[in-house]
Amino acid sequence: MPDFCYMINFKHYFEATGNRARILLDGFSKIQKKGKLSLQVALSQLDLNLSSTVGNITFLAQHVDPVGYGAYTGKISMDALIERGIHGSLLNHSENRILPEQIIATVKRADDLGFNITLCLENINEIEKYVGIRPRYIAYEPKELIGGNISVSTAKPDVVENAARLCSEFDVDLLVGAGIKNSGDVKKSLELGAKGVLVASGVVKAEDPLGALNSLMSIQ
Repeated sequence: MPDFCYMINFKHYFEATGNRARILLDGFSKIQKKGKLSLQVALSQLDLNLSSTVGNITFLAQHVDPVGYGAYTGKISMDALIERGIHGSLLNHSENRILPEQIIATVKRADDLGFNITLCLENINEIEKYVGIRPRYIAYEPKELIGGNISVSTAKPDVVENAARLCSEFDVDLLVGAGIKNSGDVKKSLELGAKGVLVASGVVKAEDPLGALNSLMSIQ
């Protein structure tokens, strides 16, 4: 299953910033060499420079704005990210929600530039609303399950299945996140039609992050 995507969001966790992030990435890279799956990591904006130091991993920003170069204080442009070898970003994460018009404008600009957007959405109504603009990925993450111990694939299997069917109609890959902790959660997500998982604390804040990631990827 070479197309199954493991996307790890480093957020702004202490365990995944600065030199600690580099150490994690070195370990993740060694795990990735053993497999054929897609490993993608969303770095803190302050650590995007690490993308040039580690191979075998696709790197993402955690947010991007629908602007180019110019007088945009505090904004993050796709143009600047692309110049630094970053060709994708999360967008509209539950911890950084944005307005509908900004979502639409950002995905449109990303399409024009060949930039991959992972659009985070919280329910099936949002998926129905935005799937037609065709981001690269839609990540279904019910807010109430984020950081918890019950996986979305266990708590809401019918929603995952419906979301996967809807995304497939528009040639959009569905990721699922929230509560994903082990290979059983991943396997269930795959069976329901997801093309990957988006995880954060389940790996980054685990006692053994490398062991946690290796376990998640063991379904191959």
